[in-house]
Amino acid sequence: MMTLRVAPFLLATLVSMAPGLAAAADEASGSLGGDRFLAGDNVALTEQVDGDAFVAGGRSEIDGRVDGDAVVTGGTVDVRGEVSEDLYAAGGDVRIEAAVRGNARVAGGTVFLERSADISGNATLAGGNVEQRGRVGGDLQAFGGRVRLDGEVGGDVEVASEDIRIGPAARIAGRLTYRSPNPPVVAADAVIAGGIEKRHGEWRGVNPESGFGRVAAGIFRTLWFTGVLLIGALLVALFPQFTREAAANVRSDTLASVGLGIALLVAVPVVALMLFVTIIGIPLGFAALLGYGLLLMLGYLTAALAVGDLALARTRPADSTSIGWRILFLLLALIALALVRLVPWVGDTVVFLLFLAGLGAIALRSLRGYRGEMTPG
Repeated sequence: MMTLRVAPFLLATLVSMAPGLAAAADEASGSLGGDRFLAGDNVALTEQVDGDAFVAGGRSEIDGRVDGDAVVTGGTVDVRGEVSEDLYAAGGDVRIEAAVRGNARVAGGTVFLERSADISGNATLAGGNVEQRGRVGGDLQAFGGRVRLDGEVGGDVEVASEDIRIGPAARIAGRLTYRSPNPPVVAADAVIAGGIEKRHGEWRGVNPESGFGRVAAGIFRTLWFTGVLLIGALLVALFPQFTREAAANVRSDTLASVGLGIALLVAVPVVALMLFVTIIGIPLGFAALLGYGLLLMLGYLTAALAVGDLALARTRPADSTSIGWRILFLLLALIALALVRLVPWVGDTVVFLLFLAGLGAIALRSLRGYRGEMTPG
């Protein structure tokens, strides 16, 4: 079990991390017990980690031994070495070459399970293009626009895709169950011991109540987390002062930020609906809705930055403007907010209020920048 799954007080423990933290110019790293955190532009974890490993960056690599779980996100992700428990990886281009003694949950634009990969447990792979050539000891679930299976699977296989191809090196000990508008293309040398079964019903995506649906929901949450982290890292790198001042508004103008956040949450859809009423306003209505989705993500991101910046200022004030440190503490804050949400009733309320404050805070910072005003500290 991942250490942080049973540590709901992570947010409070951030302030205790200072003694174990070290940084380079474009990256930051930290330790909490046996767990290891690493964030930055191009980051590589090469040393042995006694606990869990959390790695995030534009390019993220693991090329060492992790005795616990490994969580890796980035534009490009490459996992080698050995992971003694479970692996969670998400990014634009994800390549797994490691020995994983537990389960593997992987999502990305492209996902490759290479020949050298050896997953002892179950594996879930999702992406626009998914290729499995390594070994999966348990069951395999694969979702994608295109799925190619050409490796060993010790259990059953479930696939949801419009284009399914089973290569000549495929050795599936169980049954292949698929959901697709097209039958899978199976090479003559492929071995599927349990036969092939098509899911009944039309191809209409994934039922949220099915096994596919539950896994897909988990993958969506992983992709959302990864997307927010990557966008946040990009904004911190490109607009360090703006993001710092917007996050500061959450603390310095809390009531005003929450009030403005409520107003934006309600007003933007109403304005978009009014624009749709008139033919000439339809393009503006679509633009408003697209901008609304982006604004909601930025609001949540600003709330997480406020939490992370506060923890960073309390632990390492000299590094409070460091891009690498801010990205690392953004990662920790996003994990903390996810854990807080697990607390019944109170958790969702706290995170929602923070979100409203973040939504209003980024609007306040934009308005003050337009007016040429200074943001209060």
